[in-house]
Amino acid sequence: MSHSAIAAGKHAVHRPQARRRRTIGRRRVVIGVVALTVLIVAAWAAFVTSQVLDAKTALQNAQTSAVALQTAAASLNAAAASDAAAEFQTETQQAENDTSGPLFVAAEWIPFLGPNLKAVQQVSATLAGLGSGAVSPAVTFANTLSINSLRPVNGKLDVAVLAKASATITTVQGALTTASASVQQIDTSGTVSEIGAAKTQLVNTLSKTGEQLGKAQTAIGQAQNILGVNGPRHYLLGFLNNAETTALGGGPAALSMVTVDDGAVSITASGTSGDFPLTDGPVRPMDQNLLNMFSPGIASTLNWSTSRPDFPTAALTMKAFWDKYKGGTVDGVITVDPIALADILAATGPMTLASGDVLTAQNAVPLLLHDIYLRYPPADIETDTNPFFTDTAKTVFTGLTTTTADPNQLLTAVNKSIQSGDLLAWSANPDEENLLTGSRLQGVLPNDNTKTTLVGTYFRDVSVSKTDYWLHTSTTLATDACTNQQNPSFTETVTLHSSITQQEADSLPDFVVGGNFHGKKFSTEVYVYGPVGAVLTNATAGTSSVNADVRSPSEDLGRPVARYLVDLAPGETNTVTATFTGIPGVYGTPTIQGTPMLNPTTQTPNAPGCPTR
Repeated sequence: MSHSAIAAGKHAVHRPQARRRRTIGRRRVVIGVVALTVLIVAAWAAFVTSQVLDAKTALQNAQTSAVALQTAAASLNAAAASDAAAEFQTETQQAENDTSGPLFVAAEWIPFLGPNLKAVQQVSATLAGLGSGAVSPAVTFANTLSINSLRPVNGKLDVAVLAKASATITTVQGALTTASASVQQIDTSGTVSEIGAAKTQLVNTLSKTGEQLGKAQTAIGQAQNILGVNGPRHYLLGFLNNAETTALGGGPAALSMVTVDDGAVSITASGTSGDFPLTDGPVRPMDQNLLNMFSPGIASTLNWSTSRPDFPTAALTMKAFWDKYKGGTVDGVITVDPIALADILAATGPMTLASGDVLTAQNAVPLLLHDIYLRYPPADIETDTNPFFTDTAKTVFTGLTTTTADPNQLLTAVNKSIQSGDLLAWSANPDEENLLTGSRLQGVLPNDNTKTTLVGTYFRDVSVSKTDYWLHTSTTLATDACTNQQNPSFTETVTLHSSITQQEADSLPDFVVGGNFHGKKFSTEVYVYGPVGAVLTNATAGTSSVNADVRSPSEDLGRPVARYLVDLAPGETNTVTATFTGIPGVYGTPTIQGTPMLNPTTQTPNAPGCPTR
């Protein structure tokens, strides 16, 4: 065999072996590539999974921070709000970073998984945008505020802060609009239900927040108007005398015109009850039913303008008196009494009057409602006390507009006075009056029984005296409203007690004990207002050594009204009772309300089955 043949035979033998080796090599390469690819995909998947989990954690932390931010904002805790806002921004930015890298974005093309990842990325980006565009500017503005911002300086309030607040809200509203548009564009049709639910929740939250911001922006604009930013405002300030009780506390002993111009507050005119004649007829038309209930004096006597337990009625009448006898614009009416003044003095500290008297939280009530009437000769009491009350109003007002008191304590005192009915307000502007809706500051009874079922007891002195300094009252309400919503019963028992002795009454001038009865008896009208829509089914009055009458019932403010005239001799006690039956309906928790008395009325509810307060 030739060498060539042998060689050919050898090559023939080696070719299959070579092919096998090459095939094996290629397989190894393919396997290696596949293995490497699997490793890369696995690493990619692990990375994306890790990023998703990190983003989820960040978003959960952001949600916790958002709740903390809301809580801090509601409690006006600026430091806590700032910390929560910073945490929210950090977490939302982290979530956006976790979901915006190229590997994460590439994974968005994977069927089924991709739409979920893309939706998470879009939500994260939206929240991060809210953090920088809404939360950050809001907290930055909040950090410039303090409770001291509310304190007037030299009689002027800082109204510039309102403009800054308005500008901040505009910025936040813009960020919310952008975020809302972004969220609406997120496609959750191919995502898991949790992501769709998260989108819906975010859409609702942004919508509600937008509504709240709109209301806040409107309120700021109204506050600017109230504080005279867009032109001077004129508010009538009435100083009520609780020693001569009416439904809202007492008659106005003094009136002052408060002018507010771009935040600067000053008293520009004053008057006392003596400046407004008693025999000049009604100052404004009034419903005949009210004239029958409270006598024509409710429309013609300043001191009786507060006889109805409805402050808008009183405010319109006081405004009419001022319009007729003083003139000028009246944009609103505010009333305050010595009880509220005592609470305010506890925050501001003592104030010195022109008379030299030092007015304190401890002596405000006795000085203004008793002692001052014994300082002057009987014939001069009215003429000498009128300027005293006018000066008191001016001094207290000046003290409030220049005080260095802790604003927190002052706000607490003011709120206490509002809740007790000792501080009331009304605006001639309907939009501004609406701001007071639902607040005790408005001095309006509820127009239904849904939230609370109110039974009110109100008093009016008709002795023409100042003897309610010695009048003590209590009310007890017995009702089955919480167990019987078909025809519930409401029984209000009212007790009146005069603690003055006959000896003391004999020693006091007629200006104090009343010129009609000269201290032998004291007459008080009692008005018991039943629940809305109820019917008065029984009214009784106890016996008295002088007199106690059940008067004809009335209706007012959608409520039945039981009326009484109770005369008390010095040291005497008497009781009247009214029973009302309700119609089928929803009855909220029974509530007792009444005249803010110099000696607070003891109120006792007896309502089985009702939630305790």
